[in-house]
Amino acid sequence: MTFAEQLIARHVNAFNARDLDALLADFTDDTSWVTGDYSVPAGGLREFFDEAMRAILPHLEIRRVIDGGQVVAAELTETWEHQGSTRRAALIAVFDIERGRISRAKIYREGSADA
Repeated sequence: MTFAEQLIARHVNAFNARDLDALLADFTDDTSWVTGDYSVPAGGLREFFDEAMRAILPHLEIRRVIDGGQVVAAELTETWEHQGSTRRAALIAVFDIERGRISRAKIYREGSADA
């Protein structure tokens, strides 16, 4: 497994475990995170992930990782419950890697991010 594959697996495992400290450990201090049209404000990653984890209890599954060195793409499936039904969305996440940590992420979601 490449370093990038390990980094993305660690990121997804921490996300699924709702372990904010482990999740945030792999980000640079100034990571830029964009989901759809929404950009997380500087310094707002902890609040963003904490809210997402409590609000919809999402679960991520890695389909594949494309290791481009300093730019890594991951194909993921996100699953969550909403009003008694299971929802799924295909995601592509593009990560910039600097000094072994995620410095930028752009998330592309198939369909709507709205539940």
